[in-house]
Amino acid sequence: MNHRSILLATDLSARCDRPLDRALMLAKEWRVKLVLLYVMDPGLANDPVTNIRDIELKIADQLPKTKVDVEILVKFGDVATTVIETAKTKKCDLIVTGVARYNSIGDIILGSPVDQIIRNASVPVLVVKRRPKHAYKNILVATDFSDCSLQALNAAAELFPDPRLHLVHAYQEPYSAWLSSDQVAQDVKSEEQTAMTRFLAKRAISDAVFDRVNGSIEKGDLGTVLFRKIAATKSDLVVLGTHGRGALSRAALGSNAQQVLGWVEEDVMMVRERK
Repeated sequence: MNHRSILLATDLSARCDRPLDRALMLAKEWRVKLVLLYVMDPGLANDPVTNIRDIELKIADQLPKTKVDVEILVKFGDVATTVIETAKTKKCDLIVTGVARYNSIGDIILGSPVDQIIRNASVPVLVVKRRPKHAYKNILVATDFSDCSLQALNAAAELFPDPRLHLVHAYQEPYSAWLSSDQVAQDVKSEEQTAMTRFLAKRAISDAVFDRVNGSIEKGDLGTVLFRKIAATKSDLVVLGTHGRGALSRAALGSNAQQVLGWVEEDVMMVRERK
């Protein structure tokens, strides 16, 4: 994939140093422009004290020294709408942003700008939580075998061509409260493994991507499975597909994506399904 550019959506607060550092690292690695966007309250547009050029210069002065080509934009408007429109205008392949606070179930708040961006952006959204120390080495991709999760896998593979891809499917045994047969458990596991094999055999998954993927099925709810697999694979990025438009709590893989985004300490990339 020939990367084009990256959009960093920032509110210039102290907590935004992590997404800034990751965005700069990716822009340098991909050799692309970084578009740094700061969206202001439209009510300040007519304030005589507000001077966009002065704000741009102040932002530039606060940036760390880098050889990355950084374009600074200051705009007035609704945050989510402005970020999405700018990403489209600037032909960005990725939107990078941060969270309201770290290591909390309230990291991503329903109805917040980050939530709105995730559910409506046409390009992947990378939510940075950790201070970056190196390029991503292992990526964990959750799948429910849907086209949505297939697109998430391919997006991760295209954007990050080097890391190992760990594809995991979490499943539950139906009627496990009433059926405790070992044979039933084995049959369910066999069916899920067959579904994983068929998923990886899809034509939309290239040979190059297939060779990078380590697929596995794990019994348990999505949150518990992700927790185990992150530790086992030492993944530093988690990728989820989202159907978009609906409430974020129903957006990813039919699970509570808001909770997943909240407790996962690693960076999370959300990929919205394209029809």
